Amino acid sequence: MRGVLFSVVALAVIISGIFSASARSIPVDTPPKIPKPSEENISLPHKHNADCEKTSEEPVQIICILDRSGSMQSLTEDTIGGYNSFLEKQKKNPGKAEVTTILFDDEYEKIADAVDLNEIQDLTSEDYFARGTTALLDAVGRTIMDTLGKMEKEKICPEKRRVLVMIMTDGQENASNEYSKATVKKLIEATTKEYSWNYIFIGANIDSAAEAGSIGINAKHAANYSHDRKGVGESFSMMDAAATEVREKGKVGDNWKK
Repeated sequence: MRGVLFSVVALAVIISGIFSASARSIPVDTPPKIPKPSEENISLPHKHNADCEKTSEEPVQIICILDRSGSMQSLTEDTIGGYNSFLEKQKKNPGKAEVTTILFDDEYEKIADAVDLNEIQDLTSEDYFARGTTALLDAVGRTIMDTLGKMEKEKICPEKRRVLVMIMTDGQENASNEYSKATVKKLIEATTKEYSWNYIFIGANIDSAAEAGSIGINAKHAANYSHDRKGVGESFSMMDAAATEVREKGKVGDNWKK
């Protein structure tokens, strides 16, 4: 009897742990099978057709790729507060927008997948905590391919829908094993040229313009931030300005860093 009671209790603990761990998990439809790009072959999945004209510019897709590697330990609260403040400011802007948020270290976690801006949950310390190394290339490459796959599944033309991808990191790539720099660069260049997607790159402790250029992002769309509370706050202010420009004018202009 004691053995049976122990088994029941153990099972309850396991089930409780599963539900607790998945509290912020998001239901994500399986995207269509898309050949993974390589350095030699970048083939975007979308082929324009008559249905493309049915795609509206809104909701604008705001995609945040945020570094939470171990070196962000001292700035976790500032990052959480900055991100939540960014969302609140964007909610005051006219028009519709959806937010996708990726947290990365040497692992990849999507905590919001094209969620209506007015319904998105605040970031908390349960979601954002510093750990691990910096698999930046994997995070960017996977996010681009996941976004394209979701659009293809939902018959959304990636050229008609306005997209802004914002990357924030505090160090150089050191842990990716799925995507190379050459592959990510070709993906960014292709989606910028073919679909007019917007990218910005904000980095600390690195030459952000050089790092952005190495993956296909125009130096004008790169900025440095100081690795402290003030710098993190300024980073999210720049994200707010960039998102506002895309929502108002369709592209990132020259004022987002001012």
